[in-house]
Amino acid sequence: MSLNNFDYQLQWSNFAPQSDSPPGQTEYAQIHPDTTFTNFRMGRIGRSVTIASVNINIRLILSDCWVVAARRTDELLKHEQGHYDIMAIGARAMYNRLLNLRENSVSDLQNFMNDIRENFRTNVRDVDNRYDTATNHGINTAVQQTWDRQIATVKANPAGTLGDLPS
Repeated sequence: MSLNNFDYQLQWSNFAPQSDSPPGQTEYAQIHPDTTFTNFRMGRIGRSVTIASVNINIRLILSDCWVVAARRTDELLKHEQGHYDIMAIGARAMYNRLLNLRENSVSDLQNFMNDIRENFRTNVRDVDNRYDTATNHGINTAVQQTWDRQIATVKANPAGTLGDLPS
């Protein structure tokens, strides 16, 4: 059982260079991290149904990662890393919740898993939006530095969650 790519470091080679932002976009880069599940197996502890094995893989959907080539800076890459790290923090919390599930039936376990995954997606989206709004997509450097420090602190804490990030 594992959480894969938690500490992945972005590189500009992860992004397709563009001459300009796509229509309707105001930022200079976009990242699209996602999670997949592999090696999933259920088990039993006494009468309870549990997750015996699961790997959560954090990955990039490269076809949806782009950067305006003329705007590539270390600061912008660090801002995009923040988006990835927000996903990673959320994935870790989801992983820990899944490992502790104990339900009465397979269908109950599956329903709770679905609820946990939907809550994870909603929470990541909400924090991502807060992050972009507060930092103005990384342009507000003072606020960006505050977020950078807090993300690093939460990531380093095995019990850190999205709720520990600035509101």
